[in-house]
Amino acid sequence: MSELATRNTAHSVALLVPVMWGLYWIPARYVEASTGAGVWGTVYVVIVACVVLAPAAWRYRTSLYSSNRYALISTGLGGASFTLYAAGLLYGSVSVVVVLYYLTPVWSVLIARLWLKQETSLIRYAAIVIGIVGIFLVLKGNSTGIPLPHEVGDWLGLGGGILWSIASTGIYIHSRLDAYSSNFIFSVGAFLSAVLLACVMGPPILETGHSIDYGTGIPAIIIIGVGWWAVALTGFLWAARLLEPTRLGIFMMTEVAAGAVSAALFAGEPYGVLMLVGTVLVVVAGLMAAASPSTPRAAMIAGIE
Repeated sequence: MSELATRNTAHSVALLVPVMWGLYWIPARYVEASTGAGVWGTVYVVIVACVVLAPAAWRYRTSLYSSNRYALISTGLGGASFTLYAAGLLYGSVSVVVVLYYLTPVWSVLIARLWLKQETSLIRYAAIVIGIVGIFLVLKGNSTGIPLPHEVGDWLGLGGGILWSIASTGIYIHSRLDAYSSNFIFSVGAFLSAVLLACVMGPPILETGHSIDYGTGIPAIIIIGVGWWAVALTGFLWAARLLEPTRLGIFMMTEVAAGAVSAALFAGEPYGVLMLVGTVLVVVAGLMAAASPSTPRAAMIAGIE
């Protein structure tokens, strides 16, 4: 494959995968309706992903052996952040959870400024303000009370976004893993955190009169584990190594649009003008943060030494 064809493929993958994850709530809620497994459904999904990725991770094991512990921990925390996001989609409003999770540009800017002691441009400060105003409007449009996260899923989405900002910063600074090994560690982190969260959330609960539908639940779990976690994320991690961070950040904003629009159309959730305006503002904040000059990796490493 030529260099141009490779880059075009990388662009297509980087655009498609966020859209897939914006629609993740559809198969996730399908599994929940079939099995009543709650967060345990995510546990089963990431087990499938780990099994699928294990042979490739073994083949490229030298990449794992040569990685420092900060790279592995950061990558595992990235998986944990996705666990919180996936769980949030089960227990909260899809559009609210997606937007809360994608406040990540706000947290990333704050991490760079407060933790890494990096200079912050006016554009990024403006992105923080716009992002906070946007989420304020989304929460206000979803509730008649104080515009704060109310449901468990909302808090899981918010916590997942903060954790992803921390993890992605660590991955950018420390990780040199190949896509297969990186996604394997990512999925292992997701598995461990999903088990812990499932224990905290309690046992699966089925509605009265319903029984577990293994015939539809198990195939859906396998499809999610292979399609979303193993294949799509590995492809995205591969593409991320070839594309500029700015362009990648812009492509990732498509997940917000896909999640919000699909929830408004198919989830039967209220989605008024305030929520629409708020979602647009969060997307704008993400685009502004992505388009602003990025900090070189060497400078970020110097900031923590």
